[in-house]
Amino acid sequence: MALIKLRDSDLPRDATAKALLDTDLYDRDGEKIGTVKDLYVDTKDEDVRFLDVGGGGFFGLGEKHFMVPMEAVTDMSGGGVTIEQSREKVEGSLELDTKGVPEDAYQQEVCDYYGYRYPQ
Repeated sequence: MALIKLRDSDLPRDATAKALLDTDLYDRDGEKIGTVKDLYVDTKDEDVRFLDVGGGGFFGLGEKHFMVPMEAVTDMSGGGVTIEQSREKVEGSLELDTKGVPEDAYQQEVCDYYGYRYPQ
């Protein structure tokens, strides 16, 4: 699947994107995981497929990024985003290299790790 970072594109920011970008991300128990730093959008249908979540560190130093499938999102109301996964699950996933767009194999691995079907 061909993805593009929303911040690197000219795509319009719809209501979903506006509700997600720069918003705190919480796990199913209400524990803060980090912040949604960017969105990965499918270039074919322009749907958000993955979140780029930044967490840890101090003032951006030592911060790690993780890719979370959009299917994990359960709630976007109340000024934050909640996912059905645990903080430990997210922090145990492969670290995301934010220089560029992850290749299909990485995207597939992320979906498999979280237990979601990889969109074709």
